[in-house]
Amino acid sequence: MNSKAIYIIPFYAFNDEVLHKNLNKLKKEDVLFLNSTLYLNILGNLNGKEDKIDIHCVWDENEKDSLPYELKNNNCKIIFKNLSNKKIIFEKFSSKEFSSYKNNLIVFSDVIDIRPSDYEQYFNLLNIEKESLVIAKDKENSIAVLGFNNYSGEIIGSLVSSDFNYNNFLSRIKSCEHFMHIVNDVLLVRSINNFKQLYLELSQKKSIEYCSQQMHERFTHLFVEYKDLLK
Repeated sequence: MNSKAIYIIPFYAFNDEVLHKNLNKLKKEDVLFLNSTLYLNILGNLNGKEDKIDIHCVWDENEKDSLPYELKNNNCKIIFKNLSNKKIIFEKFSSKEFSSYKNNLIVFSDVIDIRPSDYEQYFNLLNIEKESLVIAKDKENSIAVLGFNNYSGEIIGSLVSSDFNYNNFLSRIKSCEHFMHIVNDVLLVRSINNFKQLYLELSQKKSIEYCSQQMHERFTHLFVEYKDLLK
C-alpha cells in the first residue's frame, strides 16, 4: 500500500434527473459518453503514477454494464457505490481507506484542466507536518478536488453538508485549524454552459497538457454532434 491515495468519484449518479436536466440538450446516451470521457481523461492523466499512488475508481453501482473497457483494464481499484448518497460513500471510506493513507485526494470525475503535474503539486502541498487541505474549485465555487493529510470527520461531514460548495463549506469549518491551499477556476462540466466552456477550453493548444489526443477525439465526436449548440 502506498502512502497516497486518489478517489475518483462521479458527482451525479449517471441517471440523475438533475444532471440530465442541466444537460437537457444532449441525448441521454451522450451525457453518459461525456461523463465517461471526463472520467477516463482523469485516469489517463494518472497513468504511470500507480506505483506511488493508490487509485480508487468509484462507479455507479446501477451502471455496471456501462463500465468502460479502459477502466476494466486499468490498475485502479474499482468500487461500485450508490452515487445518490455521498454521505454513505464517505462514511465507508472514512472507516478504512482515509485513515490508512497519509495523504488523500478526492477528485470529482466531471472536472477537467488538471494536469498530471498538478496532482504532484497537490500531494506536495499536503506533505507537511501541519494539518493541511488542498481545495480546487470552479468559478461558481463548486469544489472539484479536496485533499487532506489528516482525516477529520468534521471536514468530511462539512464537505457533504455544504453540498460541496466552497463558501458553505468555509462557513461550517470556522474553527478549523487546517492550513488551506486554494486552486481557482478549474472547470466542472455539469451544464450546457459548462459544455460550451469545455469546447472553448479544448480548442486551445495548452489543453494537450491535460487532455490527450485520444481524449480530444472522443470529445470532438460530441462537439461535431452538437455543433449547432456550440455556435
